[in-house]
Amino acid sequence: MKKFTFSGRYQKRAQIDLTPLVDLVFLLVIFFMVSSTIGKQSVIHINLPVAEKSTLSEDVSLIISINELNEIFIGEEKISAENFLSEVSARKDSLSQKKILIRGDKKTNYETIILVMDSLNKTGISAFTLSTVRQ
Repeated sequence: MKKFTFSGRYQKRAQIDLTPLVDLVFLLVIFFMVSSTIGKQSVIHINLPVAEKSTLSEDVSLIISINELNEIFIGEEKISAENFLSEVSARKDSLSQKKILIRGDKKTNYETIILVMDSLNKTGISAFTLSTVRQ
């Protein structure tokens, strides 16, 4: 006697559902996009002075930092005090808006900050802001 087995036209095959994987990759992309834009102000460590009223300046086209050793940085690039005026003059035309943020350490010599401000005024840039920390 013959045994008959019924087999369907469709067989079940094991499948991996990729939907959770796509969701995870999408969330990781969003996380890295957001976290990469958060710390863009400056990598140079500066202890800013405290002020009661302090506002965030948003439309800044150039950041000048002065650390406690009186070293001057334009962006992340270290510039000597002697070459600062010529460097700012060279970058003046490339600035979209002439708003500059000066981040000076609270232990910086007053003379170095005046040198930076005077050099900016000599190049015709008078719209600069001194950065502080809110109390």
